[in-house]
Amino acid sequence: MKRAPSVLRALLAVSALATVALVRQTWRLGGGPRGDLDQPHVHPSALPVHHSARSHRQRGKGQYARRGRDNSVVANSTQFLAAGAASDDAAEENNAPVQKSAHHVHQNANASNATKQIEEDEPPALQLSISSDDATVLGEVAPEFISTTMDWWSKSTEGWGNSSVLNADLANPRLITAARGLRPFFLRIGGSQADEIVYHMPAANDTDAARKELKAQCKRNKSKCLTRERWDEVLEFVSKIGARMVFTLAYVRQTRDGEGNNDARDWDSANARRFLEYTASTKHAQSGLIYGFELGNELRHKGKIKSVSRIVRAYEELRSMVDEIWDSEERKHYPKPKIMGPASTGREETSKMVKALGRHLDIVSYHKYHGGGKDTNLPAYAQRPDSFLHPIRLAGTGEAVAEWMANNTEQPELWIGEGAMAHGSGRAGVTDSWVGSLWFANQLGALAKTKPYAHRVYCRQAMTGGWYELISHETLVPNPDYWVAYVWKKLVGTKAIGPIHSPHREDSPYLSSRVTFGCCDQPGNDSILVHSFCAKESNGDVVFVVVNTDASKAIQLLVNMGGRSEYVLSPNEEGYQSREVRLNGRSLRIKDGRLPKVRGTVRPNSERVEVPPISIAFLVVQSEITECMSRAWL
Repeated sequence: MKRAPSVLRALLAVSALATVALVRQTWRLGGGPRGDLDQPHVHPSALPVHHSARSHRQRGKGQYARRGRDNSVVANSTQFLAAGAASDDAAEENNAPVQKSAHHVHQNANASNATKQIEEDEPPALQLSISSDDATVLGEVAPEFISTTMDWWSKSTEGWGNSSVLNADLANPRLITAARGLRPFFLRIGGSQADEIVYHMPAANDTDAARKELKAQCKRNKSKCLTRERWDEVLEFVSKIGARMVFTLAYVRQTRDGEGNNDARDWDSANARRFLEYTASTKHAQSGLIYGFELGNELRHKGKIKSVSRIVRAYEELRSMVDEIWDSEERKHYPKPKIMGPASTGREETSKMVKALGRHLDIVSYHKYHGGGKDTNLPAYAQRPDSFLHPIRLAGTGEAVAEWMANNTEQPELWIGEGAMAHGSGRAGVTDSWVGSLWFANQLGALAKTKPYAHRVYCRQAMTGGWYELISHETLVPNPDYWVAYVWKKLVGTKAIGPIHSPHREDSPYLSSRVTFGCCDQPGNDSILVHSFCAKESNGDVVFVVVNTDASKAIQLLVNMGGRSEYVLSPNEEGYQSREVRLNGRSLRIKDGRLPKVRGTVRPNSERVEVPPISIAFLVVQSEITECMSRAWL
C-alpha cells in the first residue's frame, strides 16, 4: 500500500490532536478539574465499568476495552464521556482510603497515537514501567510501616515544651485529630529518659515501707514519675487515636547502687512488675492495644551499660513476667505483648546484642539517625543527593540479623524503633521543613526493600517534640513529613516491587547516573529517585514514588502502563524552608477538625508526567501485576 500524501498525514494529525483536546476537556467536566481538591476525584479504578465473573486475565476483551501492543488495556473515549465523577467524601471524612471498584479506567488509543506524534518534537522523557513477566516482591512491610514515637523530655529541654508523655495535653482535640491521620501506626513510648522513669503504681500487697519509698522517689523528681492516673490518660489517648503501643521499660535506674553508679547490680524488676500487672488489669490490655515491651534505651551507647550478661538475664526475667501475667486464667485470651530489643545503635553493637538476646526477642529493634542536629553542615547535607540512602547502605543491620537467624529457628521482625534524619532533637529549619521531606520519602522507599530483610516498621522520631516532630507541639499544626506520611498511607501498599524498566537505558533496570530504580545493586549520586509499590488495597495497580531532588529542573516521565492518578507534593514559595505542603497545588491542612481529602489528577498513559523541582510525586498506575493481585482476583 502506498503511503498517504504529506497533506493527508497532516490533516490526520490535526484530527487526532482535536480528539486529545476533546478527551481532556471531557475529563475536566466529568471527572473533576485538575488539581482541584474541592471537586469529586475520578480515581482510575472508580469509573463504572460493569463486571462479570470472568477472571482478571479475561477482563478487557469485551465491549469496554481492548488489549494494546504494550499489553496495557485501552478503551474508547465514549467510556470517559459516560463515566461521571465518583465521590469519595464519606470515605475520607472517616479517615478511610478511597474505595476502589473492581475495574480500571483505560487510556484512549487515538489520543495515545497523537501524543506520540507530538513527542517527536519534545525532549526525551524518562520512561518507566513494571511488567508481570518479571515483577517480584523486593520487600514487604507492615500496615503500620510508618509509625512514630513519644518521649519523656521535660519542658525545660530546648525544643520540647509540653510534648512529653508526662505533660502533653492528650485530651486536646487538635492533637487527637492530627494523630489519627497517621493510622494505622504503632506509638513507641521510649527515648533516653525512659531509663529514668519510676512507675508510681503501688500493689495491694506492698508493705508500708515500700509505698513510702515509692512516694518519696516520685516526690524527689516529679518530671520522671509516671502515676497510675497519668498512665490511664496515656492509654486512653492511644486508644482514641487508633494506634497500638510499644513501651520501653526502665533498666539503667534499676541497676544503680546507692552511690549512683550504673550497672552495679542485676536489674531490679519490682517496679516494672507493678507496672506490668496494672497495665494487664486495664481494659486496653484486653483489646490488644499494648503491642510490645522493650527493656532499656540504647543501653550500651557510650559505655552506659557494660555487662551484656546482666542485660540477657533481665530480658529472660521480662519474658518470664510477661508470660506469667498474660497467661493467667483471667487473661489467657488477651493478646500477649511481644518482646522487642535491643534498641541499640550501629551494626556492630546490634549484631553483638542480637546474638546474645535473639532467643528472647520477637522483634529486633535498633535506632538509626543520619546526622547530628547541632551539625552546622546539616542543611547542606540534607540537599545533597548522596545523602539519600540507598537500600544497600541500610542493609547492614539486616545482614547482622540474618547471620544470627541462619543458625536459629526464631524469625524476628526487623524494626527501626527510633529514627530521623538527625539526632539531638533534630535541627530547626531542616528536620521540620520541606528539605527534610525529600530525604524522608526516599528513606521510606529504601527501608522497604533492604536485603535480606525489609524493615517492617519505621518509628519516626517524634510525633510531637524536638525539631524533628511530625506535629508541632506549639501550634499542633502538622509539619511537612507528616503530610508525606499521610499521603503515603492513603496510596501505598505493603509490597515493594520491581524491577522498574526503562527501555532506552543500557543499564536498565539497574542503577543509572540519573535514576535510582526500585531494585538497585549499588548506591549512586542521583537527583531522581524512584520506588515502586503495589497500590493500597490493590487489584493489580502500582504506585511509583518519584522524588525529584533537583532544585532547578523539573523531570519529564512517561509511564508505559495504564492510565494513572497523579498526586504531587510540593512546597510553597519558600522552597526548602517551607512548612506548608501542597497537593497538586492546593495546601494540605486540617480545617474545622477534619483531615483533608487526598485526590489526584486523572490522566491517560499517553500524557507525560512532570515532576517539579524539589517535589515528590505518587503515581497510581492501572496495571495487572500479578504480585499486586489480591487472592480474590487470581
